[in-house]
Amino acid sequence: MKTLLKIALLLLLVSCSSTKMIDLGNKASTEGINVCQRAIEIYTLLSDQADIDKSQQDRIKVLTNPDPATMTLPDVKTQDFSSIISARIQAYKNLSNTYRAFRLLADDKYSDRTQEAVSALQNSYNSIEKLPNLPEKVSSILPEVSKMITRVVQAKKIKTHNEVMYVLTSVFLVLWNEEEKIWYEYLDRIYNDYATGLNAVDSKTYDVKQITRLSGEPYTNESIIILMYRLNKRDEIIKHKMILRNNCTTLGRHFRH
Repeated sequence: MKTLLKIALLLLLVSCSSTKMIDLGNKASTEGINVCQRAIEIYTLLSDQADIDKSQQDRIKVLTNPDPATMTLPDVKTQDFSSIISARIQAYKNLSNTYRAFRLLADDKYSDRTQEAVSALQNSYNSIEKLPNLPEKVSSILPEVSKMITRVVQAKKIKTHNEVMYVLTSVFLVLWNEEEKIWYEYLDRIYNDYATGLNAVDSKTYDVKQITRLSGEPYTNESIIILMYRLNKRDEIIKHKMILRNNCTTLGRHFRH
């Protein structure tokens, strides 16, 4: 899967002979659709974290309660980005649809599909413009994109469509760059909080014999056995967090290189 920047360059090149235009148009569209699908997968993964976070925090409430026999089932309210993420998933779906429309326009046989492509472009633009919590840097470049779409409607030329796709693609690159840190911090908070919470569980609640049987580690000191168990659980949690972070990093790398 290539990057959005390389896709954008391909879009600018699609102005050659008819055959080459079709080939480049198909390549740019295919790569664009692939990146959109990867982004949708990443945002879906991030959306899933809300339920995971709640489950983990509810468990910590039970495990750290000094008198669990008297407590009611916990219902911890956690940070939830679901509405923000779902809007971004839809934006990438719309961008993917725009690439599909562009693929047709690259071929003269489908020159009558111009209005369909324009509608796809407009839908993609609208989905970005209406995104909740839109970074200011993204908002600042949207007016120029809107002007270009207007010119597309008037000109009805394939080269103009390419230029708009280039700018539209660049908007998604800026959006990811501006928000990437937010998603890293979100994952850090979820899994660091869980690791910290587990470390606060009273040592008396652990079944040392069960830990020894499961771990197979050759220790007899109960304090060491419990500490080693805590250490292993912490490492498991952080390892899982880093896998999630690396998925996001991979997406960012696809965008930028």
